[in-house]
Amino acid sequence: MRKKIICLIIAITGTAITAEAQSLSELKDSCYSYLASHDTAAFNATYVKLLDAIEKDMDPEIYEIRNELNDIRSKDQSIRILLMDAMKKYGREDKRTLDIRKIMREIDLKNGLRVQQIIDAYGWLGIDDIGEDANETLFLCIQHINELTVQTKYLEAVKQGNAKGWHYAFLTDRILMNQGKPQVYGTQTITSNNKVFIVPLENPDKVDELRKEIGLAPLNNYMQDFGSEWSLDSYKKNLPEIRTVFQRWYQNKPE
Repeated sequence: MRKKIICLIIAITGTAITAEAQSLSELKDSCYSYLASHDTAAFNATYVKLLDAIEKDMDPEIYEIRNELNDIRSKDQSIRILLMDAMKKYGREDKRTLDIRKIMREIDLKNGLRVQQIIDAYGWLGIDDIGEDANETLFLCIQHINELTVQTKYLEAVKQGNAKGWHYAFLTDRILMNQGKPQVYGTQTITSNNKVFIVPLENPDKVDELRKEIGLAPLNNYMQDFGSEWSLDSYKKNLPEIRTVFQRWYQNKPE
């Protein structure tokens, strides 16, 4: 019985590999064959692969880059989901949380280096080239590598039009934050003693106007996602404390 089960698994696996390896023309022929034989399950499993096959046939190189970037995005976001869960369950200083944060930094470094290679070779590929998720991955990895020289190098590429406005806002603010300067769009926050602080603003009176111009929601809406609130009066009142927290962060931030 055990041998029969193993053989069955091998047979099924072999069939799947053959189907995945089919060319666009072969996939179309398979669809017609399944249709003629009234094999609805096989037809449904096959025709949905046609769009992917066409995209691969049109530009195999860009197709592979898109898939690679989507895989990078999965790693980038999944480790952060785990980190957020660990911080919530065990606290920021628990060994499990610290271990996950270390793994995340290693992932960010590896992803960031690969994305730099892609941008240097192909430019900042747009949504029409590689899809929305893969396009966003370019921004995420440059943002998360958290190296000032790298971020500054690619800021102009972000501004040129193949990235979304909020990508430019987040990267601009991250660069200014890493330089110890006030941010423009209010996208960067710091947590100290379980309290969320917004990084000092360059022009707090006009921050919502600036955010609107680049497609971001009002700052108070954004801060509510962190379980906090923002108002101009409260910000000005607490500015000395905000500046102190930011300076402490800047002096102790990892190089």
